[in-house]
Amino acid sequence: MDIIDISMVISPEMPTYKGITERKPVIEVTNTIDQGSNESRLSILYHTGTHVDAPFHMLSKGKTIDLFPLQHFEGKALVLELSNLEKIEAEHLLPHEIPITTVDFLILKTDNSLQQLHPKKFVFLGESGAHFLSKKFLKGVGIDSLGIERDQPQHPTHRLLLEKDILIFEGLVLTHVNPGFYWFSGYPLKIKAADGSPIRAILRTISNE
Repeated sequence: MDIIDISMVISPEMPTYKGITERKPVIEVTNTIDQGSNESRLSILYHTGTHVDAPFHMLSKGKTIDLFPLQHFEGKALVLELSNLEKIEAEHLLPHEIPITTVDFLILKTDNSLQQLHPKKFVFLGESGAHFLSKKFLKGVGIDSLGIERDQPQHPTHRLLLEKDILIFEGLVLTHVNPGFYWFSGYPLKIKAADGSPIRAILRTISNE
């Protein structure tokens, strides 16, 4: 069973949602070996880099990330490659409905992985696509962009999924991942009452799929 790392490297130089500089992490050296040990402080938004969105991110009465059991962050996943699209709608997902119903997680590999797109022009999941997936018994939906939508008014994509406690995994690195079935894991930090969390996301290959 191979393990594939699909997480972004955290550094001050890492890309951020829409290229917003204020979203970059800050790493501060607080102690050096001359003082007895190397120690550093990391300041990072919950939604920078590879991360998970909890329902509370968009819903005033939604669950925070600590209210989900660990089992909700792992399970069988389908990596679905959809190319040459500006946004993913229900019509693009419908042909794959049967395999989608057999998994816990749908992970969308798009042109975000295949080419360098303008940070504000990334491929995203449209409202009808989110509505389609909200009817499935999924634990989560992941995508290879730092946002599952481009700041659409009222955030319908986020809301449709999060209202069903379908977690959203953003910032997945899928360049080196082939489409198919995998075992996904993306555990959050144990932060009380958090609206999201950085994660270390991995895929494990599944035999005979």
